[in-house]
Amino acid sequence: MEKPGWLKTKKIAGIFALLSFVTGFLFLNSSITGNVILDNKYPFDVISFIGLLLVLCSALLVAYILKK
Repeated sequence: MEKPGWLKTKKIAGIFALLSFVTGFLFLNSSITGNVILDNKYPFDVISFIGLLLVLCSALLVAYILKK
């Protein structure tokens, strides 16, 4: 099964990189999204970890764009 050519373009990868970067920072900063009122019982926050992974994915996509 062959992948469509539009998935390999820099424009689509750039859009995905920008979206994951913005949403990653929204997940990292809980005061923007309104989660500041939640009780912080655990030192490890899963939502912040997801935000960190999204920022890492955006960095990998930017590296892919620059390499290509």
